Amino acid sequence: MEIVSMNKGPKIVVIGAGSFFFGRAVVYNMAQSPVLRTGTLALVDTDPAVLNTMMNLAGRAKTHSGAPFELTGSVNRRDVMKDADFVITSFSFRNTHYRGTDVRISRKYGVTMCSGDTIGPGGIFRTLRELPEILRIARDVQELAPEAWMINFVNPTAALGLGLMRHAPGVKSFALCDDLHDPYKRAEYLFRCGITEKPDLPISPEHDAKFDLQILGVNHCNFVVKCDYDGVSRMPELRQWVAKQAAKEFEEPPKRHDSKQHYNYNYALQLFDLYGAYPNALGHVKEYVPFFQGSGVSPVEPEPLAAFDGFRRATEMAEQWKETAAFADGRLPIADFFAKGKGDHATDIVESMWGGLGKKFYVNTANRGAVPNMPDDAFLELRSELDMNGPRPLPAVPLPHGVLGLTQQVLDTHELTVEAAVSCDCRILLRALACDPIVNNLGDAKRIMEELLDAERDHLPAKWFN
Repeated sequence: MEIVSMNKGPKIVVIGAGSFFFGRAVVYNMAQSPVLRTGTLALVDTDPAVLNTMMNLAGRAKTHSGAPFELTGSVNRRDVMKDADFVITSFSFRNTHYRGTDVRISRKYGVTMCSGDTIGPGGIFRTLRELPEILRIARDVQELAPEAWMINFVNPTAALGLGLMRHAPGVKSFALCDDLHDPYKRAEYLFRCGITEKPDLPISPEHDAKFDLQILGVNHCNFVVKCDYDGVSRMPELRQWVAKQAAKEFEEPPKRHDSKQHYNYNYALQLFDLYGAYPNALGHVKEYVPFFQGSGVSPVEPEPLAAFDGFRRATEMAEQWKETAAFADGRLPIADFFAKGKGDHATDIVESMWGGLGKKFYVNTANRGAVPNMPDDAFLELRSELDMNGPRPLPAVPLPHGVLGLTQQVLDTHELTVEAAVSCDCRILLRALACDPIVNNLGDAKRIMEELLDAERDHLPAKWFN
């Protein structure tokens, strides 16, 4: 496709330059993309040492690739935000510490989270911690870069994106997750449904035109509700593939500590048969339903959820950061950085929007009639057309009953969570916890609320304790 790029690439401000998932990817894309490489990359991180490492990495990538993008950075976002075209948030303060705290205290009261950052008390309290800063950034965007698109890449992305929509309506925004990243996701399902032999790219125009894949719901709680090829449903083939993967999990049991990957296909197969729709984000969807919590009389198959291990994630993050630092200071060849690099969801979208490429992506935004049996302002993850006017969700099928009810409950939880985060009102916070699909005891909800407020008071607004 011909690139209809503007004369100069966009100015992209990245807040949270040292991000575990995003920092290196944006540097890679900035150097590789013909649309972005003539723009400006502004890196922001409140930790000077982290910022210095990422600036060095970007500088080495720029020199190695010959990309002419301008590079700047600061520990103060306001220094570099003026006239930005895109502001991408990808930060988290003491991520594993607070997620570990959320999981540990919740588990005392019978709530187990395998991820702990999107639903359950973990998702609620992460919103309380992150949304105030997201809204402060939005105010800076409105003042310094009023035409910019603000893209939230911080979890829980659905709740924070909803917070932007509700409480920063003057800022152009939408939210993202790295899971539903097209065309990779379409290639994956073409393979899973037996249409292609491998999940390879590029997808042929014929396959792309004949494949009607619809993944609907809220971020991290989304389902394949339609999977047709040339007018014929491929859901039976998808189920056969999932059943084979579930059987393999018993042949080679997953490592106990990997909570997000543990027996995923066995949990998924149960939900597929229950709802008639396939849970796409396997490591997360199982955390959104009460069935695998270990409550009740009958045993959970294959077993109750394993809890998120903050120490393990901290180790993973530290190992990746060592490698990033080695690329930045020259101990590892920068050519190896490019050899193992890959584009990311956010800058792929920025590239398409700015360059007029006409690609379609999954983004978190208002429904606007796309899913006919959901409200127009329901904040859903939807395949959308995007350009510099923003996302336009593509028409979708209705959500099937069962999935519909779960989706509405999750949305209600997010709405109440956002309201609690803005108001610092314990009554609304308790209502959010009580609405959450995996909290099933009001007394326990109160105790979780009280203990988490006390444990996290250093990173919550003072208004909570007045």
